[in-house]
Amino acid sequence: MGRPKAWLPWRGVPMLEHVVSVLHEVVDEIVVVTSASLDPPPVRARIVRDSREGWGPLAGIAEGLAHVEADLVFVTSTDAPFLSSAFVHALFSYESAVAPEIDGFVQSLAAVYPRSGLDCAERLLSEGRRRPLDLLETVGYRKLEASALPDLDSVRGLNTADAYLAAVARDQGAARACLEFVGHARQLAQCEQIEVPVGRLFEVLAAAPGAMEICRDECVVAPFLVSLGGRDFVRDGRVPIGPGERVIVLDSSGGG
Repeated sequence: MGRPKAWLPWRGVPMLEHVVSVLHEVVDEIVVVTSASLDPPPVRARIVRDSREGWGPLAGIAEGLAHVEADLVFVTSTDAPFLSSAFVHALFSYESAVAPEIDGFVQSLAAVYPRSGLDCAERLLSEGRRRPLDLLETVGYRKLEASALPDLDSVRGLNTADAYLAAVARDQGAARACLEFVGHARQLAQCEQIEVPVGRLFEVLAAAPGAMEICRDECVVAPFLVSLGGRDFVRDGRVPIGPGERVIVLDSSGGG
């Protein structure tokens, strides 16, 4: 994606906030497992840091299981824009470890795990086995057919910028972002602020007069920087810009 998925704009809020809000319709206890290097958006959830960063999703699941009270836990990835409460309810209704199989693939990141599986997860990790499916198989999960579940788009993730932008177009139509120019960047762009269609950063910049001098070969050139929402700084022109996002272009040299 080129940027943290947790901060991708979705229906007016960061993606993580959207997913957490859906889960609050079903459960009272939510744990977000994040890396030590990422500051997630503020959400109504307990934030824990992955102590084994780089070990893959099973290590994150184990970290989450170690910080919950409930006997059964629904696990989802951050990039689940179409997650529905009905889907989560349906999985919990089996009152055991379950995972849907869709198009021949077990959806291990849209599944219910037992908290008691924590020891099994730790053993698997110590053996170098890092697939969540290994844990599901170890605890004796039930495989669910797609026809037994509602809202199958709940398992759909967004792994690329194109996938995210296509989902935005499907969900929100002709969405727009806000470009702001500061200092010398304002002089080049010949404007201070402009609303533009969402897209990859180089496409968004191309919608402003003169901004092509700021981005060449799909990269923001020095000394310019681009801030996403006054937070992350990027130079990669391929990152996606989402609906309502505030994109600030400035001269990092301090020139006016």
